[in-house]
Amino acid sequence: MDFRQLRQFVVLAAELNYRKAAERLHMTQPPLSLAIKRLEEELGARLFERDRQGVRLTVAGGVFLREAQRLLDGAQAAAQATRDADQGRVGSLRVCAVPSAALDLLPRLLPYFAKRFPSVRLRLSSGSSVSILAELQRGELDVALLVPPAAGVPGIEWMPLPRQRLLLAVPCGHALARRQALRLADIGAETLVALAHSDSPGFAGEIMALCQREGFTPRALQESSHALITLPLIAAGLGVAIVPQALARIAVENVVFVALQDAAGQPLTYALALAMPAAGLNPAARWFTQCAYECLPAQP
Repeated sequence: MDFRQLRQFVVLAAELNYRKAAERLHMTQPPLSLAIKRLEEELGARLFERDRQGVRLTVAGGVFLREAQRLLDGAQAAAQATRDADQGRVGSLRVCAVPSAALDLLPRLLPYFAKRFPSVRLRLSSGSSVSILAELQRGELDVALLVPPAAGVPGIEWMPLPRQRLLLAVPCGHALARRQALRLADIGAETLVALAHSDSPGFAGEIMALCQREGFTPRALQESSHALITLPLIAAGLGVAIVPQALARIAVENVVFVALQDAAGQPLTYALALAMPAAGLNPAARWFTQCAYECLPAQP
């Protein structure tokens, strides 16, 4: 018994007419009659009664019809699920993001993706750029949002994301807290709480390059291993910090945020990118990348 025989039986049970059933099955009547006869012999039960009044299902045929239809529906569902998995429309997707992207970009990207691919289960995590890259290279992540390093990373594909604005986080009582906007040169004498280069060399490198363009080297006497850990250090009055704008969404007592601008009065920004293994086996990652391209604006 195979699925072809089951389909022949189900079509005949629906038509109760050998000629019409054969037409639907794109075959002639004799092979259909022979196939049904062999099926009955294999089952050891009559499935149809055939007389001058026509063709009727037997009691055994009615029972077999329900089971045959269930098997055919199951086979069709299995085939569709397999195609969907191969195309990345079902399954799971492991996504990791640095805190700034998790606070700002993911809240826009995830609903867009989930609406288009509701059967893909998202597994979310957060980390530093260095740890995320290591997980991507080990195949432990499918896609990530992070600050890209200055040099390329073997085996990783990149898609630039909108550049994100930078703010200065200062204690409430600090003289700079009253300013509407600042240039980096205005903080040359301040103690800078910096994100550790070992955790995010891309971000630390961008900050250093911006400061050097303004003609000074920052006094980074304090370091934090995580962007979110920076804010309590600022609240404690241990310095000021150049942070992603997304951190302003977090209310921390005794911390205010001031806009940072270049010499032309334009906002200072830093790079974010979407990364995935070049040999990634999860097709859903490609859909996620496409959704990021579609829903995230071209400018911060």
